[in-house]
Amino acid sequence: MQKSIFTAALEDFLTKKFLTLTFAPFFLTLLLFSWLFWGAGGELLDILSQLAQDPNAIQDPAIANFVQEHPWIATIASSAIFKILFGTILALLGTLLAILLSTATATIIMGFFTPTVVREIHRRHYSHIPIEGGIGALEYLWLALKIILKSIGLFLLAIILYFIPLLNALAINIPFYYLFHSFLSLDVGGEIYRAKELETILKRYRTKVMGTTAILYLITLIPFAGMILQVYFVSVMAHLFFRIKADQ
Repeated sequence: MQKSIFTAALEDFLTKKFLTLTFAPFFLTLLLFSWLFWGAGGELLDILSQLAQDPNAIQDPAIANFVQEHPWIATIASSAIFKILFGTILALLGTLLAILLSTATATIIMGFFTPTVVREIHRRHYSHIPIEGGIGALEYLWLALKIILKSIGLFLLAIILYFIPLLNALAINIPFYYLFHSFLSLDVGGEIYRAKELETILKRYRTKVMGTTAILYLITLIPFAGMILQVYFVSVMAHLFFRIKADQ
């Protein structure tokens, strides 16, 4: 019995190559942003220490005058308790910002790995199925523009539902699900099919494709899941499209 696309994709996702594609961009960008925030935080603490010792130590007349007019700032800045509290808050906020920025950046970077993931899925499981090409850059941009315009239209149409309790929770997700479904289908399917062929597949297998992307979209609603499971989502859709192609 053939494994479900979700199980097969999970087994692929847990391999060394796919885990590296998932987490390497995150940790590399996390190190970068952490270094930037810690560097900036250290400089800020140095400035506060200099102000506490001598307001004129900072070569900025406006800052020096402000500190001289408010001497209590120097008193607070020179206290050990302030340095500990300020350093702790700075570390927490810096770490949080570094994590959020690195996660967002890694998510964008992982989007460029879609061809690599699709090719690897093809090599592992579907090498007997020929890939006859894909969607060109100009075709992709045109289709992406149409998706964005349609999602804006959906957002505007659903505005009236945003003010109705219970329905608003569903309505707010409609344009976002459409974006998720359309771009995931385009990114993955565009590596396997030509534009016209992909359009036909999405119409003929609408229920199957939308059912799969709906499950994946629900997973994205779990905090951080959507940020670290991009490779898994691509794997699921690659398995789906290759199996559809095999059945044709």
